[in-house]
Amino acid sequence: MSTDNPHSLIDRFTVAASWNGSPSVLLTSQNTVMPQTPNGTTIFAATNQSTLNNQGQISLTSGGGAPSLLDVPALTSQPTILIKNWEANNLSVTNISASNSTPVLVQAVGPGIPGITPQSLVIGTALPLAMGQCAQTNASPQYMQLVMQVTGPTLGIIGFIGGPADANGNNGYVVAVNATANTGPGTGMPAPAGYYATTTSNTYAYQFNWGSSLVFVSNLSPSTAQSVSILLRAL
Repeated sequence: MSTDNPHSLIDRFTVAASWNGSPSVLLTSQNTVMPQTPNGTTIFAATNQSTLNNQGQISLTSGGGAPSLLDVPALTSQPTILIKNWEANNLSVTNISASNSTPVLVQAVGPGIPGITPQSLVIGTALPLAMGQCAQTNASPQYMQLVMQVTGPTLGIIGFIGGPADANGNNGYVVAVNATANTGPGTGMPAPAGYYATTTSNTYAYQFNWGSSLVFVSNLSPSTAQSVSILLRAL
């Protein structure tokens, strides 16, 4: 066991004091810090990489606030997702899992994170994104379709940000392709916490009309996944 009081580990064993949200594996008790988050939606993903049946847990603190705890289930490659606006404060992430053999892969993505330069997403041209890569462009002022596809049989996790904010002030979405169930709009089944939709297909298409606003897309897939093909096209 790592400790009888996991909160005592928060911020103690920092491995990166200037984390830019790129995929990073935190061993039990390790911590990473993003000095400043965007003042807008950020998508945080955590994947339990233990090969044992070890429940994982992550602590997130920001701006001097109380820790938020996320459970990261064992033996699943589908990440735990949190979509939030940390309002330009810092973000400190600590692996407070009970077992020492519980590495957790963490990522945080969103437009405006210092040190990250998104690729250019050209409307009408498919763009492959490897794990941890992101892209962005301005949508056209008409209905558009964002097509997300994994060509192989592996799980694909895609996060995208854009358009009007919801009741919680966020405008982020996460979709899983090659998932174990069809959930989300039109399926009659609620999506898992943090997700907009999951599909057993290798492709998911999302239609929207956000005017000439920014569209940001990131590949949040686990390290075993193939690249994700992203296509933004006008309808």
